[in-house]
Order: sequence, then structure tokens, then C-alpha cells
Amino acid sequence: MRQLLGIAILLLLGCSGGSSDDDSTVEEINLISLKIDGANLTDGLESVSTNPSIRFSFNKSVSASSFQNALKINSTSTYTIVRYDYLNNSAIVEVEFDLDFDGSYTITLSGAIGSNGEVLTSSINTSFSTMVDDKIYSLPPCTNTADCKRTTDISHSSGTGSFDFYSNYPIFEENAEWQNLEKALVVIHGGSYDADNYFNHLTSSLESLNVSSKTVLISPHFKRSQDNSNDLFWTSPTYRDGQNSSGPASISSFEVLDILISRLANKKYFPVLNEIIITGQSSGGRYVHTYSAGNKSESAYDSINFEYIVSESQFFYYTSSERINEQTGNLYSPGNCPSLSIWPFGYTSIPTYVSSLSKETFDNRFINRSITYLLGNGTGTDSSLVTTQCASNLLGSSRYQRGENIFKYMGLKHSGHNHKKVVVPNVTHDGEKIYKSSEFKNLLTTLFNN
Repeated sequence: MRQLLGIAILLLLGCSGGSSDDDSTVEEINLISLKIDGANLTDGLESVSTNPSIRFSFNKSVSASSFQNALKINSTSTYTIVRYDYLNNSAIVEVEFDLDFDGSYTITLSGAIGSNGEVLTSSINTSFSTMVDDKIYSLPPCTNTADCKRTTDISHSSGTGSFDFYSNYPIFEENAEWQNLEKALVVIHGGSYDADNYFNHLTSSLESLNVSSKTVLISPHFKRSQDNSNDLFWTSPTYRDGQNSSGPASISSFEVLDILISRLANKKYFPVLNEIIITGQSSGGRYVHTYSAGNKSESAYDSINFEYIVSESQFFYYTSSERINEQTGNLYSPGNCPSLSIWPFGYTSIPTYVSSLSKETFDNRFINRSITYLLGNGTGTDSSLVTTQCASNLLGSSRYQRGENIFKYMGLKHSGHNHKKVVVPNVTHDGEKIYKSSEFKNLLTTLFNN
């Protein structure tokens, strides 16, 4: 009897469902974002390039074999998957395609794709169509630095090297004719070499002004050292003075920007682009101040209006050895400072890039080109202000005052100059605050509407 009772209890426990493999919870994996050429891939997106890169970002690592088996592409048009790249410990998958013109494609992904068998929480089912032909190309602007970093080869008589930059549109897309991009904004980073941050600052301002759909934004990265052996780089901040790169080619930082601009000025790719604004903060402002007169781009493209915004630089080019006396506000000629005429303060020891220009030609360009000084008049600590060199000290007692002094100098020395000034209140030395300020946004709006 006891034996029968024990068997009955075991049977009851077996049917009670207490602890069973059937009750184990299925682990899940979530899609964080889905991008195509750096822009959000939304259902129904049109005019996609014929060789797009689609990036899947997940909250966990995926299994490469499971992902590739689960990814389906439905279309009556032909397609080829060129490559799969697995990044960030395989939590990001980048898939490059080769597609037909005027094709419609649907991408689906579902099931167990995680590295430990995790199942995708929500299936992906997204459709898009490619450009009708090689004349029409349109995408939402890329806004995230992780997706907007680009690389191009810079060719020069001395060699060819790789150059990185951030842009909200893939400007070197060969099958593109950008019918919507009327303006270009180029921002040059300062001595922190943080091109990504400046891309973010300017993206924020363009988005707030609702002009990103018509404006190509470019933030060049003048590297101080190589990430790989093919990179161009500039030891110390020599990029800010137009000096030549190290690496596989010796090319002026000014010529690098000329090459990027030559793409923007090519009517085959940018048929309606009519204005290029070049700005730089701090050491980037120093770059823009001399590039404004020395560059080979403005005189080469008559149909494009060029504007230069020198933001919070502490160093400025002067056409003579005279400076401003801050006590009297008048011009005077200081003595006992041999470096006063050395580049970028003057036209001695100029970089090779501008050596074909006479000082007279350079100065005439400098006086007549449209330059705006963007000045922060805050009185906070400015630890990077150089006060140990006579040539620097003679520019002014503070970063803000040095900007005021060059503008006053232009008025006293060259009454017909084409320089302007905008002051951002209560900012000492801060690129983010400058470029997100209402004063800068108003300046952009004015320049865009002129």
C-alpha cells in the first residue's frame, strides 16, 4: 500500500508543472537603430544609392552565421551583398549592397540571431527604393558622428594618403546629383583635434534652423598622428598655418580643403550649390583667417559665394607691422619684436602653399574677401591664451580684445575692407557655446539669405 501511495505522489508531482525545461525564459535581443548610409532607414525611403551600406545596431552581440541566414532581401530586381562587417563585439553589423537603379527592395530579419541564441524581439520588415537613374539622389542628412565619418584618398604629386572627415551627406558618392543641396558649411576644429565634436555642434545649429536638408556640412579631421600607415597627419598644430602633412604624401592643409571644395563646386554632383561658408574655432579660426586670402578655391569658382567666419582665434594676420594701442585706440608701430612679421602675424616665412602669391596680392584678397570675426566677450579664465611671445602680446590683452583689435585695425588701415564683427555675450573660449548661440545662428541665417 505504501509503495502504491509513493507512486501516486510521484505521478502528481510530475503533472504539477513545478520545475520544467518548458518554463525556461527565451532570451531576447533588441534592435537599437537601423541606418542606411548614415541616415535613418525608414519604411518607404526613396532614392537610395545603388551601393548603400546598411547598419544594424543591437543591444547584444549577434552570431554571424545566424544573422546571415536570417537576413532576407525580397525584390524583383537584382542585388549582391558585397560584404558583412561585424563591429563593437558583433553588436553592430554593417552590410554593403550592390543594387539596381529604380529597384524596390524589402529587408526582413527575424528569429534567433544572438550569439547565445537570443531571439530578435521584433521582426524587421522595411522597404525602400533606389534612385531612378544616376541623376537623382536624395537622403535625409546624417546626424550621428559614428555614422557620418567618411574617408577619401587625397592625391598629390608627392603621393596619396587617406583623409578622414565628417559630413552629413556622402559627398563622394559617384552616382549622385544633389538637387537639394544649395549651401555648404565647413568647420575647422581647434587644437583639441575634435572634428567629431564640431560636427555635432554645427549639426545641432543646422537642425534647429531647419536648413539641414539644403546644407552639406563638412568637418575635416587634421590628425596629429596616424591611425594607420596610409593616413595624412600634421605633427603639432601645423595644420592651422597651411603647412604640409607627414605620412605617405606631403600636402598643405589648405590644399586638402581645396580638394574637398572642388568636389562641392563640381556642377555634375552639386548643380545648385551657390554658397560655401568656412568657419573655424580657436586654432581653426587661425586657419580660416589666412586661408581666406591664400586659398585657390574662391577665385576658381565664380558662381559660388564664399564667406569666412573666424571664431575666437587669438592669432591674426596683419597687413603691416602696426598694431592697436589699447589705451588710445590708435595705430602705432611697436619695436623690438622680430617675430611681428612672421606668418601668421605677417607675410614672412610663409608656407609653400601661398608662396606663388605676392604680398600685395595676398593683402588685396585679405582686405576684400568677406570675413566675419565671431568673438566671445566673456571674462572667464582662458588658460590657453598665449602671453609668452611678443608677437602674441602685441595683438591684445585677451582673446576677445585681440578680435576687437584686428577689426579696429582694418577700419583704420583699410577703410574699404569687407570684414564684419559679431559678438557672443558672456562666452570666454567655448566652441560649443559659440556655435550653438543665437548670434551664430542669426549670422548663418543672414549669410544664407543674402
